[in-house]
Amino acid sequence: MTSLALTAEREFARDFYPSVDWEQATINTGGQFHRVLIAEGQAVIRMARTKQASDDMPRSVQLHARMNELLDYQVPRPLSGVGRFQDLNAVVMSYVPGTAHPPHQGDPQVLRRVVTELARIPLGELEGLLAEPFAFRGPWTETRIAETYNGLPVELRAPAQALWAQLPLLAQVPAGLVHGDLAGHNMHWVDGELVGLLDWDLAAGWDPALNSAYLGLWHGRELIEKIAPDPATAHRAKIWLGLMALERVSDTLSRDDNPRMDKLLAKVAPRVMDAAAVL
Repeated sequence: MTSLALTAEREFARDFYPSVDWEQATINTGGQFHRVLIAEGQAVIRMARTKQASDDMPRSVQLHARMNELLDYQVPRPLSGVGRFQDLNAVVMSYVPGTAHPPHQGDPQVLRRVVTELARIPLGELEGLLAEPFAFRGPWTETRIAETYNGLPVELRAPAQALWAQLPLLAQVPAGLVHGDLAGHNMHWVDGELVGLLDWDLAAGWDPALNSAYLGLWHGRELIEKIAPDPATAHRAKIWLGLMALERVSDTLSRDDNPRMDKLLAKVAPRVMDAAAVL
């Protein structure tokens, strides 16, 4: 979802960071928390869309700067302090070249290397900079589970209950660095080489199997056992895939715009059934 930036956005960018040519800048509005103004090959400006994202920006900026130091991959680093655009925070970040990898395929050795490198980073290096687990959609409360259960077709209810029953066990797994959305447009590739990891806002100390689950969701569930560092991690990643599918159902049920539940359920039902089967 990219279009030419509005005049007000370009004027703000020129005043805020005049060393970059913003005249042909585009705006990416696909993110839930930020609009991203892009001067191709030069820099980007992340502009908060919500008060929550605005309040969280100083922490996020520090986290991105730290991850840029800790990883060999490119991570957007701040080029400015935090400013204000339309009463919300904004910041200039470095430009990371590349595009998303085509879905449903990928080299598991390269993806496994990403998982391994994240696992090597001690959480102590990121103290005070990480989000909480379930920061994006919130934890599975009893109320949320009940509402989701009631919105499922009968054949998915027992598998869903089996997956929710795993949450206390998953919470006991020693925490590692979890990116939060490790896939798609948050991974930039150039000529088949992974060059950058973006959007660390939701990074948390959590079950590291989630990194393998995110990668499997984008590149192919059949690759999880080759991506994960060991069978136990692969097992948990498959369970997380089912729980992530149930999160999609929960989110859709909370909408008030009459979404197509039948279409969503047809998509996520195999993930729920496959995840329950590994139990």
